[in-house]
Amino acid sequence: MALVRIIITGSEILSGKVIEKNSYQILKGLTKIGFQIEKISVIHDDSQMLKKELEDALSQVDVIIISGGLGPTKDDITKDTISKYFSLRTYIDETILNKIEEYYKNLKKPVPEFAIKQALLPKKAIILENPIGFAPGLIIKKGRKIIILLPGVFEELKTILENSVIPFLEDNFNLKPKIYKTIRTVGISESEIMAKIEDICRKKFKNIQISYLPSCLGVDIEISSEDKKDVNFCEKEISSRLKEYIYGYENISLEEKVGELLRKKSLTLATAESCTGGLLGNKITNIPGSSDYYLGGVIAYSNEIKKLICKVKEETLKQYGAVSKETAIEMAKGIRNYYQADIGLSTTGVAGPTSSERKPIGLVYIGIASQKKAVVEEYHFLGNREMIKEQAAQMALNLVRKVLEGE
Repeated sequence: MALVRIIITGSEILSGKVIEKNSYQILKGLTKIGFQIEKISVIHDDSQMLKKELEDALSQVDVIIISGGLGPTKDDITKDTISKYFSLRTYIDETILNKIEEYYKNLKKPVPEFAIKQALLPKKAIILENPIGFAPGLIIKKGRKIIILLPGVFEELKTILENSVIPFLEDNFNLKPKIYKTIRTVGISESEIMAKIEDICRKKFKNIQISYLPSCLGVDIEISSEDKKDVNFCEKEISSRLKEYIYGYENISLEEKVGELLRKKSLTLATAESCTGGLLGNKITNIPGSSDYYLGGVIAYSNEIKKLICKVKEETLKQYGAVSKETAIEMAKGIRNYYQADIGLSTTGVAGPTSSERKPIGLVYIGIASQKKAVVEEYHFLGNREMIKEQAAQMALNLVRKVLEGE
């Protein structure tokens, strides 16, 4: 088993100003290809701390991955510290320099002096292309030890890790990775899932590890083992018991699944959002090619917009209120007609922090209208304002999925 030490640099993380996500991304990627994470350290942007951590790691592990400190500012000390520690000469990489100059040329601005620092690289390092930013990833080999430097920006790190680091490590280490399968569910709690499938682990697949990964958007079930057949059989058994709650497998998102179904059936969708405030439309349009099926939407936050665009009746609002199943269904029907879409989808609810006794925080109605039928569902979500909005958008997408899969 090859050991890995992950070192995260960033005083902003230790001060609580930034949430650290990089270590999880690295851990997830490397464990799946057979590496064991020996330790994760988070340290300040300090050369002496980094040297001390590096020396300890070199005596303990095969691979050291350092995230952060490759940027242009004074506190970006990783690259300089590592170069000096291993007595590596540095040079200006013309390709990266040209990329920086072209960027500022397009902005019609002079290149800041500190930006050039990102093109200053240690000699003999393997350069890992960064298609999103300027600072590339770097691999330095010292005997049998491998030191990998990655940017601290999450999206840049994730891209370089997947495109370059994992293929490099797979080529350089002959490891036997575990087989992993992920089942993605929505609309069912972790405890309910366990009640339905616990006997599978206990009786049938004793060498299988099943992990539950819950969030406010749903529960992912991760199956792992060194035996591919066991993993596949276990996945089929779990899928048969949770069929109605499963929207996909591996990394597919619910919005991707909904997009696939709409495209497959050649249907179009329009949205009317109140409590979700545009979040639903944002999720849908995060998927490339969503213009094939998503016509548009309106944030019908005020009653006036509900009446003007969604054609919600004045008497409906007076009798039942904006947060009601009656309003939700009229919003769905109205937005469908407004955009001439095949399906209209609506959200209206109480995200907080204020509420009433009759309509508590977390009460949300989601409406859907098609040529064949109109449906409204009532939910009572838990959490803060943002969590309630996220859950409402997720369950709105899930309602579309259920309707489309049921047709």
